[in-house]
Amino acid sequence: MSDTWDEIQTVRKKTAGLRDKLAKRKQERQNILQANSLLVSSSSTTVSTEIASSEATPLCDSKQVNETQKRDNIADKKDSLFTVDSQNAEEKDEQKLSNDDITTIEDWLLVELDMPNVSLPLDGVTLSEKILHETKVTHTMLDLASVLANFESRCLLVMEKGKDESIKILSTNHVQIANLAKERGVSKKRVAKNLEITSDENKKAKTDNKLNIEMLLASETAKERETKKLNEEIKDLLSAASAKEQMMSSKFKSQGGTMKEFCSYGTRSECRTVKGSVCDKVHFRKLIHQHTDTALGDCSFLNTCFHMDTCKYIHYEVDQDDLNRIKRANMSAAVRSLGSQGTSDFKMMPPQWVQCDMRNFDMSVLGKFAVIMADPPWDIHMELPYGTMSDDEMRSLNIPTLQDDGYIFLWVTGRAMELGRQCLELWGYRRCDELIWVKTNQLQKLIRTGRTGHWINHGKEHCLIGVKGNPQHMNKGLDCDVIVAEVRATSHKPDEIYGVIERLSPGTRKIELFGRPHNVQPNWMTLGNQLDGVQLHEEDVKRSFKEKYPDGKCI
Repeated sequence: MSDTWDEIQTVRKKTAGLRDKLAKRKQERQNILQANSLLVSSSSTTVSTEIASSEATPLCDSKQVNETQKRDNIADKKDSLFTVDSQNAEEKDEQKLSNDDITTIEDWLLVELDMPNVSLPLDGVTLSEKILHETKVTHTMLDLASVLANFESRCLLVMEKGKDESIKILSTNHVQIANLAKERGVSKKRVAKNLEITSDENKKAKTDNKLNIEMLLASETAKERETKKLNEEIKDLLSAASAKEQMMSSKFKSQGGTMKEFCSYGTRSECRTVKGSVCDKVHFRKLIHQHTDTALGDCSFLNTCFHMDTCKYIHYEVDQDDLNRIKRANMSAAVRSLGSQGTSDFKMMPPQWVQCDMRNFDMSVLGKFAVIMADPPWDIHMELPYGTMSDDEMRSLNIPTLQDDGYIFLWVTGRAMELGRQCLELWGYRRCDELIWVKTNQLQKLIRTGRTGHWINHGKEHCLIGVKGNPQHMNKGLDCDVIVAEVRATSHKPDEIYGVIERLSPGTRKIELFGRPHNVQPNWMTLGNQLDGVQLHEEDVKRSFKEKYPDGKCI
């Protein structure tokens, strides 16, 4: 530290001497210039006298002026150099570090050089950046060189200075540095730094170990991989269709490929806007009348609206172009299927129906059936467009006479769900399954504003499935227990239920109770008070019915 101070004092003395010399030179130059100006003025007034002397004098004066100008240029250059040196010296004086900053840098160097993991040689630029980052002390490389030179004079380290004024620490005296650090009380800082580094390394090691353990625990063992592979093989075997299932699927597969999917964009214009062209799916067309207010949007009930003639909301119908295309496809499919009509394993019976009052009709004259489906007029304590039956009347129906072995599909809703289960038990059935109808509107979207439900709007209906006896030759596992279908008229159940039942029990006798004209189906007998007369085709049934009801009236 003392050596550095001596050097600074020496520089200051040299600077003061140079300033004095510069002032003397300036004074001499001014005197010479004044003398030259006097000579020139005197020579101009005596031009007419002594030509030789007047000619010699200017030559002598010109030489003297040239020499003077040369000396002035040299003096100016020296003056500028001296001025720069003096400015640098003044800047150095202004940027001189305080004793506290120097002490901070020395303490930091003692801690850093006393570290057991210090790697040599150390670059001065790297040291300077670390000092600035960790101590926030602004300094120059000259400051760092001065501190390191002080350390080198104390035999604490050996450093090397390059031609480009770069600095490198080649070696350190660890014992001397440790003793000096202990004397100055900075060894605790070293310990603290060691502990900090060690704790960081331990935390990182613990984190890495934790991650490795988690990866090991998450990875599958050889046994788990083998078990998973075996389970997948078993799943593939169980899900693969057997030969019998494949035969049944092909047997009940729709012929002709005339089923068409509704476009998710609704209208043809919307489909064209989104896709750029119209797809081959079925679209809808908006019905805009004089009383329609398009700003109100779509009607909640669409084609089931009771006031379509006056409703101001938008309604829809299937696009006529798509209907014509479907009709042409159906005609082509019908022509192709003419040659395969005689290959069926069973003969479909034409539709049969009896108009009767279910509460009084003797159902024993109809014989036995493999499947029964009923959509009773439950008294659900709501205003309905048809008559209802009380709970006791439902329980007393003579359903057991229609079946010895088979299935019953009983539609229930609201409070009738518990009553339906009671009726199944009274009629001799065991509930074995349940089917759900999820209702959609005309645009094939879920219904959110149904007309039934006391507390929340009902968007579905349940069909309880009961089994009686030991039914034979039933195809189990062909269909799902959920039907997603469009809502039609009130109490009109989805037509898809007939396909489900026919695939379950193909070619057998089936009867539907509480049916209406739209429920009449081939291979089904329908009973209800809204049918038109009696239509029977089976000879034994016709005889039994004639004996019981000679006049053909049972209502």
